[in-house]
Amino acid sequence: LSDVAFAVVGHLGRVAEAQLRARDYPRRDGNYLYGAFGHDFVTRDERHVMVVALTNRQWESLLEVTGTHQQMDKIKEATGVDLDTESGRFEDRDLIAAILRRWFAARDLSEIRAAFAGTGVSWGPYQTFGQLVAEDPRLANEMWEQVEHPGVGSYLMPGTPLDFSAVPRGPVRRAPQLGEHNEEVLSELLGLSASEIGRLRDDGVIGSPVAAVVGS
Repeated sequence: LSDVAFAVVGHLGRVAEAQLRARDYPRRDGNYLYGAFGHDFVTRDERHVMVVALTNRQWESLLEVTGTHQQMDKIKEATGVDLDTESGRFEDRDLIAAILRRWFAARDLSEIRAAFAGTGVSWGPYQTFGQLVAEDPRLANEMWEQVEHPGVGSYLMPGTPLDFSAVPRGPVRRAPQLGEHNEEVLSELLGLSASEIGRLRDDGVIGSPVAAVVGS
């Protein structure tokens, strides 16, 4: 686990930064994307969204939709930082976020979704799992199928996310009930006869499948 943790620290650039700067970074980053511009914002209807501008195309699209070109130009004039670079956007991230924060705060999520549609802006809403089920169109992906589980009910279950043109996705299967495959296991793997399996059932060694029960 320590290897995983240290690998993440390295991939975040923290080790390289500490070596190259020869000093600790003097502040916390909060929820900013490291190395470029990315930050979360609160909408008028109190939903949270994340916006990222890694490429110049994403950056230009974000400024175009939000109408903030002139305000960003003023930041460049005041600080001398080139906001057309990833490092420049990261350096002036607080000033950029302060401008964009007002735009998001003046709009509901539905307005923002409509404004960003088809523009190339890289963004997404934070969602509870309930909001995901109610709102996210990606649940209509062929990967998902509605399954019926005894004692539980009907719900969406994902299949494999791998999709190959020459190999169809296999069917989505629910989890088995407790004891559902007793007979297959005992007969096919252990070679027991039907009478032997029946005797085990009569003796209480094995039982019938047990349906799950969902608590309130």
